[in-house]
Amino acid sequence: MERIFRLFGLCVAALAAQASLATLSPIRDPLPDLVVITILFAATTDIAVPWGAALALLVGYLFDLLSGSPVGLHSLVFQLVFLLGRSIQRRFFLAGVLFEVTLAVGAVWLVAALVVAVRILGQDREVGDLGGVALATLLRSVLTAALAPAVFWFGNRLTVGKKPTMAARPLEPRSGAVE
Repeated sequence: MERIFRLFGLCVAALAAQASLATLSPIRDPLPDLVVITILFAATTDIAVPWGAALALLVGYLFDLLSGSPVGLHSLVFQLVFLLGRSIQRRFFLAGVLFEVTLAVGAVWLVAALVVAVRILGQDREVGDLGGVALATLLRSVLTAALAPAVFWFGNRLTVGKKPTMAARPLEPRSGAVE
């Protein structure tokens, strides 16, 4: 349970950093997507799937509230990202920096495609400049992939918790023991 709360704290910190970047930066579209990386990190940790899906739902809902997106859009998308990331990692037993980078690039493209599809189909918006959207998504995926190993490293450090005292120090022989 402690790991779930630590993951939620990491996701909220990524959400705050993402909102701060979007507010302070003069450009908005090609910024790295820190929240997607933390959802992917949650997908690769050893937590139960219902807890991870609930975490993705809650973070997606908070993301929708902060970004002004229709409520429920990113809740659904982040759950799909969590479940797909979890199944890819578990099915192929992948790990390491190359896996993190590849997963981040794929997730950014998946999120962009799903958001555009939902806005076109659900909100009756017209298809805009797809070339501009593809270029912004390409830049976002490259920047997200560059930050993914650092976020995964920080997430691993944060969620590891306390080490047992026996593992923290070497076993010393007792005084008076026969060797």
